[in-house]
Amino acid sequence: MQSTLSFILVLGALVVIHEFGHYIVARLVGIRAEKFSIGFGPVIFGKKIGDTEFCVSILPLGGFVKLAGESPEEAKGAAWEFQSKSLLSRAAVVLAGPFMNALLAYVIFFFILLVGQPSLTSRIGKVLPDAPAAKAGFLENDKILEVDGKPVSIWEDVLKEVRQKKDSYKVRVERGTEALELTVNPETREVKDVFGKPIKSSFLGIAPSKEIIRIKSPLDKAWLLAWEKLWGLTSMIFVSLGLMITGALPFKDSMTGPIGIFFMTQQAAQMGLDYLLYFMGSLSVSLFVLNLLPIPVLDGGHLLFMIIEKIKGSPLKESIREKFTQGGMVALLALMGFVILQDVHRFSLLDNLLKLFQKA
Repeated sequence: MQSTLSFILVLGALVVIHEFGHYIVARLVGIRAEKFSIGFGPVIFGKKIGDTEFCVSILPLGGFVKLAGESPEEAKGAAWEFQSKSLLSRAAVVLAGPFMNALLAYVIFFFILLVGQPSLTSRIGKVLPDAPAAKAGFLENDKILEVDGKPVSIWEDVLKEVRQKKDSYKVRVERGTEALELTVNPETREVKDVFGKPIKSSFLGIAPSKEIIRIKSPLDKAWLLAWEKLWGLTSMIFVSLGLMITGALPFKDSMTGPIGIFFMTQQAAQMGLDYLLYFMGSLSVSLFVLNLLPIPVLDGGHLLFMIIEKIKGSPLKESIREKFTQGGMVALLALMGFVILQDVHRFSLLDNLLKLFQKA
């Protein structure tokens, strides 16, 4: 029950903030919003406030804002209609949704950095047998203080220093009340980076403990670090998409759908509010990027039509727009179906359901 509630709250918040972006910018440029729906399908409940009907619908996997005169065939030429506004105003309305997701992610990262980002300490939880660390004399529960003269306090810093070492180096550790200096002769191994590409990396053979500390960032640094985190995630997603398109990164292992998001939300919620918020911020970045893709039915697709209109000097014919939109919808549904099937296999959903029925 808690997992389902966390999933609904996270997804609901991301949808609301996205659609609110479209809604508020539309109102600012003088466009009437006829409907603001969280979810699709039959309406569960709703209320009309001013010109807008606000409602919650039965399928919670998304939402939409219906603007007056949104399509050329609906437009009647009224000043408050979408089609009556300038190309710049319409583009601002379309882009507002994705950029609100980016803003939400930034605020979440900024908040986490201010209150303290949970990080694994430099304490060793496991030493692999016959690995360079074991041969150097490392023991479980040792706390790494320095790597080749550079102070470290969290595991991320340890990895950063260790992975770039190719020659022998010294590591200072805390063992009980003693401080020891150990000499490491690293091995070079081929591993895969976050994009699945093989790279050469220095191998030590240690794993972190579960000890966690909070790293608080001062106000004057938190805003910049939050921006760096947002930019880093955005860049990584764009690069990943590029690698998937070229076939360099396996598509089936790189995408997840509602089922995958549900299980990841569950895991993040079990780890604590900090992790759930961080996951929510990361998911919001993903929505920001994906909605910018030039696929009809997505915000990026609407923006593509506007760019064509600007170059062409007039809107595309409604029949052509409709064909592109239908094609985009079919492609999106096919993609969603494929991703869901992959999630079913990845998370052994059918096996778990069968076990559940057998117990019942």
